[in-house]
Amino acid sequence: MSDAPVNLPGKMLNLSIPDKPELYRSYMSFLQFGGLFARTTDKFQMGDEVLLALNLPSLNEPKFLRTHIVWINRSNTADGQPQGIGMAFGSDAESIEVKRIIEDLLPGLLLNEHPTYTL
Repeated sequence: MSDAPVNLPGKMLNLSIPDKPELYRSYMSFLQFGGLFARTTDKFQMGDEVLLALNLPSLNEPKFLRTHIVWINRSNTADGQPQGIGMAFGSDAESIEVKRIIEDLLPGLLLNEHPTYTL
């Protein structure tokens, strides 16, 4: 199991992504180091640091990532985007590994025009 980081942020979020279609809708490839959108009604502010406990379809154990809030949908939108937050990955080794894992799971889909939860 990967170890949780020391000096933990004040907020934590568990995110389980069950399959590739949900991963595609949640992944934010347009961010420098990648990121994920999570449906939540919890209150966050732009820039908040969040410890993300992430479960992906190909992982047997969660990955713990330090993220920052870069996107907020405060309520469901008319075009079907759910309420939640977008979390940017950092430049640390764990985040870079998770970005690689996600992009390996989504070959060819990253240039797709299908809607996502953010864009």
